[in-house]
Amino acid sequence: MITVRIVRGDGRAFTIDGQLLGLIDAEGLCAPNVEVFTQKAALGDGDVVTGHRVGSRALAFTAKARSAALSDPLRRSITAFFTPSQAYAVHITREGVTRYAADCRLEGLQIPTENPHVPLRVTLSFLMPEGYFLSQDSFGKNIAAIEPRCGYPYAAQAGVGRIYGVYAFAQTVYLDNDGDAQAYCKAVFSARGQVTNPKLVAGGGFVRVLQTMAQGDVLVVDGKTKTVTLNGVSVTAKLDRHSNFAGIVFALGTNTVSFTADVGANLLDVYVYYNKRYIGI
Repeated sequence: MITVRIVRGDGRAFTIDGQLLGLIDAEGLCAPNVEVFTQKAALGDGDVVTGHRVGSRALAFTAKARSAALSDPLRRSITAFFTPSQAYAVHITREGVTRYAADCRLEGLQIPTENPHVPLRVTLSFLMPEGYFLSQDSFGKNIAAIEPRCGYPYAAQAGVGRIYGVYAFAQTVYLDNDGDAQAYCKAVFSARGQVTNPKLVAGGGFVRVLQTMAQGDVLVVDGKTKTVTLNGVSVTAKLDRHSNFAGIVFALGTNTVSFTADVGANLLDVYVYYNKRYIGI
């Protein structure tokens, strides 16, 4: 059984789960748009492969109302919900596994006019620009967090050991990517005091920002868009010249991500996000 939950850019959701609408056909779930580029060989037979990529793909879902009595209210709600001006996240659950297509755009909406005593049918078509389905979990944990263990006042018997707090993560964390392709890393640095020249190390590269962060400042390093912002303003001009965004990706298998700073590394909260990418669901 496949269920589909479509979340609009404004947070509203529409679900095809068999209660009001049941899914009767789905296209594009396991149909990646693989593009291979070639050029003619200068000598001999055949062509030379010059590159390859996964392009955008089309998704289409056909659903049927559980009863004809639901047709008119469903028709009104569907035409109001699906508009070309909105972006949609399409969450698909199959055999207990959920993955989603991000930033999809409506390409088609078909609701045939039929006998009013026949349950409504609707076909929704989307452009899926990412080309890959993403994992629901984006990790999203603070790798600089300290896990509290006790508070004060605190009483203990003499001779009994005490643990006041432990690091929930070390400064270097090992993360697994068991998806179908490399994954992009995004890190959010939040300063609890003055921090000088924060640095993110992930995969085979690093990004170091030659900047002093004050308490409350937020620095975002995005490996997918290859951008760095401080409090929402680009600080790309302040990057260490040896910084390399090409390496801020997670290859298949086990990867490392770590952070540091010239001064004040202990005054940072560092949240790391990454979604695994899959060919299909």
